[in-house]
Amino acid sequence: MRLNRILLILSTLACFFAQSQNFTEFKKTNNPFQKLQISHLLWQNYLRTDVDSLKVLALEIQEFDPQNSFLDLTFFSKRILGCYWVRSGEIQRGKIQLKEALFYHQKMGDKESETEELNELGIAFYMEGDFASAKSYFESSLKVGKESNNPTHFFMAELNLAKAYDRLNLKDKARGIARHYLNEAIKRKKNESVSNAYGFLSDLALERKNLPLAKEFLDKSITCLGKTDNLFFKAQAMNNLGSYFAALGEFKQALDYFQKALELRKEINHRKGIIESYYNLGSLAYMQNDFLVAEQLFKQGLKKAESDGFTSDQVDFLEFLVEIQKEVKNKDKEIEYYRLFLDLNEKKQEILLKNQEENERLADSFAIQNSNVLAQSPPNYFWTGILVGAGAILLSIILLNYFFGLNKISIFSKRYDK
Repeated sequence: MRLNRILLILSTLACFFAQSQNFTEFKKTNNPFQKLQISHLLWQNYLRTDVDSLKVLALEIQEFDPQNSFLDLTFFSKRILGCYWVRSGEIQRGKIQLKEALFYHQKMGDKESETEELNELGIAFYMEGDFASAKSYFESSLKVGKESNNPTHFFMAELNLAKAYDRLNLKDKARGIARHYLNEAIKRKKNESVSNAYGFLSDLALERKNLPLAKEFLDKSITCLGKTDNLFFKAQAMNNLGSYFAALGEFKQALDYFQKALELRKEINHRKGIIESYYNLGSLAYMQNDFLVAEQLFKQGLKKAESDGFTSDQVDFLEFLVEIQKEVKNKDKEIEYYRLFLDLNEKKQEILLKNQEENERLADSFAIQNSNVLAQSPPNYFWTGILVGAGAILLSIILLNYFFGLNKISIFSKRYDK
C-alpha cells in the first residue's frame, strides 16, 4: 500500500515537471505562433490535470498581447478562459467566451478549433443539466470534426454524446456510440480515453444489473490506467469501483473507494467531481437506511454545489433531502427542503429556457453571417447546409427539453466528469 502511494506521488511529480517545462517554454518564446502551439498543448493538459491553471494561462496570453494584435491567440485565450469558467461553476460566463471563440474560428474556416469549441459548449450545457442542448452541440462537433485535419476529431465528442444520450434515456444509442468511441481509442492507443470508455460502459452494465459484464469492463478500465499518471482518471476509476461494490451490496468496500475518489478529487480541486463524490457517498448511506449520515453528506454536497454555482446539482441534492425527511417523518424539514427545491428547480427551468433563447440567437447570427457571405460571393451550398443544420439543432433542443424536462432520482449519478 505504501509502495503504491510512493508511485502515485512520483507519477504526479513527473506530470507536474512535464507541464512546468511546457509552461517555461511558453513564457520564454516571443513568437506568437509558437506561443499558440504550446498553449494548445497546455490547454489539453490542464483540462485533464489542473483546471485552475487554465485561468493563469489565459491571462498570460492576454498580458503577452494586450493590443490583441494576434487574433488567433486572442480568441484561443477566450476559449481557455471559457473552459475555466465552465468548470468553476460560472457556466454562463464561460459560454460567452466559448461562443466568441467559436464565431471567430467559424469565420476563419478553422474546422479543428470549431470542432473543439462545439464540444466544449456541449460540456457547458451538460454541466448545467441541459442534456438536450448538450446532445445537439456534441452532434455538431462530430459533424464538423469529419472536416477537420485532426484524425481524432471525427470521434472526439462521441463519449460525451453517449453520456448525453444516457441522461436522455436513449440507452441503446448511448451503448452503441460509446463502443464506437472505445474502438477508435483502442486503435490509437489512447489509454486514458479507453479507460474512460470502459468505465462508462461498466456504469451502463450496472444499470442493467449485468454485474459480470460490469466487472469485465471495470477490470479493463483499471488495466488501462496502469499506463497513465493522471489523478483525474484514477479518481474516476475509484468512483467506478465504488459503484460496482455498492451494486454487489458490499458497502464497506464501496465506501472505501468512494472516499478515495473524494480525496483524489480534492487533491486536484476537481469541483464537479467533488460534488459527485458527496452525492455518491450520500446515496450509499441512504441505501443502508443511515439517513442521518446521508443527510449530512447531501448537505455538504449542497453547500459545495451552491458555492461553485452548479444549480442542477443543488436540485439533485435537495430532491434527496426531501426524501430523507419523509423517511424520518420530519414534516417541518421536509417542507423547508421542498420549498428550496421548488425555488431552485424553477431557476433550473429558467436556465433551460434561456438556453433555448440563446440557441435561437445563435441560429440567427449564423443567418446574418451567412447572408453577408452570400452577398459577396457566388452561391455556396455549404452555408445552406449550415443553416438547415442550425434549424434542426434548434428544433431538436426545444423538443427534447420539452419531453425530458425533469430528471428523477438515480442512486449513483453519471455526471460529466472532465
